[in-house]
Amino acid sequence: MAREGTLIGDRYRLLGPAGQGAVVWHAQDERLDRIVAVKPLFDEPPAVPAIPAPRAAICDVVDQDSTTYLVLEYPGARTLTELLGEQGALAPGLVARFGAQLAAALAAAHDDGVLHAAVDPDHVVISAAGHAGIVGGGRALRAFLAPEVLDGGFPDFPAEVYSLGATLYAALGSETGSEQRHPLTEAVLHLLHPDPTARPTMAVAEELLNSVTPRRPEAAPDRGAPRGVAGDYRCV
Repeated sequence: MAREGTLIGDRYRLLGPAGQGAVVWHAQDERLDRIVAVKPLFDEPPAVPAIPAPRAAICDVVDQDSTTYLVLEYPGARTLTELLGEQGALAPGLVARFGAQLAAALAAAHDDGVLHAAVDPDHVVISAAGHAGIVGGGRALRAFLAPEVLDGGFPDFPAEVYSLGATLYAALGSETGSEQRHPLTEAVLHLLHPDPTARPTMAVAEELLNSVTPRRPEAAPDRGAPRGVAGDYRCV
């Protein structure tokens, strides 16, 4: 039975289901450092697979533990708001990875004395390769502003840490209220501390998020993965 952390074909690390009740998984391609979608076919005939997105290219086909998995190209770039609208809450491992990428970019800006001031799901863009970036323009949505800013305070670096935490909290959705919290939830709540002086810097936030991001195992010889279907997959 596939579960979070399972390695498919010695290459694709499952991060979590792509939406509530989904049989499609987000996965990290550990060879090319990108996000892909992985769909177990179970007893479906390979000739007529149920692909989650009509235009998703097939990257790979892997047979493992009596199950055939389709590896699909991650959908094209869209905002985090659009992604959440399509898939609902994201897997904690995926949110941690996105969060660490965003924190790294924002920490670099903070080091240069630059405040972004518009950190929310509308300003987070997920590329086709599954990398998160931040785009400028405007101001963060009210729901993602720090409480001191809502009270009339001037936006500053701790307020931006809060906005990042609020963005990641929204991406986690129902995961934040589960009885067995993912370690990411605790990290996000630290970013959301109501006292600005108790929040981590953005650089420390990056470290926190990296610490709960699924890690690659030590490199091992590539023995090759058994293939159920032979073919030239254009996005490998």
